[in-house]
Amino acid sequence: MKLYISFHGGKHALNNIHGYDLSDPSAKSTKLLPDIPERQELRGFAVQGSKLYVVDAYKKLNQLLAYDLSGLKKSPPANGSVLASGETINSVFHPFDLAFDGNGNIYLSSQDSNVVTRMTLQGTAQHVASYLTGQYPNGGFLSGTFIASDTGKLDGISSPYPPNVPSRQGLSVSVTDGEVQNSVRGVLVNGDYLYVADEVANSVNAYNLSDGSLIGYLASDSMSSPVHLKANNNQLYIGAGSSIFSYDLSNGAPEGEVAPDVFIDGGLHHASGMAFDSLGNFYVAQRKKKNVLQYDSSGTLIGEVLTGLNDNPEFIEFLDI
Repeated sequence: MKLYISFHGGKHALNNIHGYDLSDPSAKSTKLLPDIPERQELRGFAVQGSKLYVVDAYKKLNQLLAYDLSGLKKSPPANGSVLASGETINSVFHPFDLAFDGNGNIYLSSQDSNVVTRMTLQGTAQHVASYLTGQYPNGGFLSGTFIASDTGKLDGISSPYPPNVPSRQGLSVSVTDGEVQNSVRGVLVNGDYLYVADEVANSVNAYNLSDGSLIGYLASDSMSSPVHLKANNNQLYIGAGSSIFSYDLSNGAPEGEVAPDVFIDGGLHHASGMAFDSLGNFYVAQRKKKNVLQYDSSGTLIGEVLTGLNDNPEFIEFLDI
């Protein structure tokens, strides 16, 4: 298996997902994706069935891509397709992360619309969450809204604006000079619940998949700006700035406010993607230092496994492809 990394992109050249063989430090990275379609700022990616789904956050594209992995061991994946974009679903605006449930739905978080969109595996927006339509019968929500924003009138959102849904049911917003500065980030499905990183509220919220209603949230005085989420062996891991927190998912979704445990206490520089290898070792990327660190399963640092990356790493994942 290789460790695959998506990169910030933008003005940099790494507008691809690169694979790294950690057993051979001298080996060069390999590009996973073909050249088509155009993409620029890659974020979350995941394999579901025979397809690889990739989030492209570039605001002029705003797209979720799908690549066919059939026969990948003999050749690179086929040219991808745009599964959804801001042109087809108006809630897709600067997308960040994605998750899947067991009923054929994709949940896509978008920073600048500040919502989580629910769509089919074919890229069609699902109905607005029943909790929202019940509470706001005259809503006018963006297409496919499953989790709404606490502020509907945001820069780049066209009038008539969606209603404001109070936090934490609605995702918090920080706005300076009309621009969203911090917003919804990572998403993760576990059992009957959707976990969403609300960076501004300093919490990870748990919503019922059946109707989109808030169940509870993870928060503490020491957890600030949660961004990335990862599940492994029934534990939820939360990347939050300089630290990593954890929550035992076997306890069920949090009801009301629940404090997560500390897994790695400080010392990280802008923690981003997280991954586990087959031995249970934990890996975390540092955006600003452009490297990847390895820890054992208890959170003890083993060392640096990748350094001097040419761009800011975003998401990381071990994939057998």
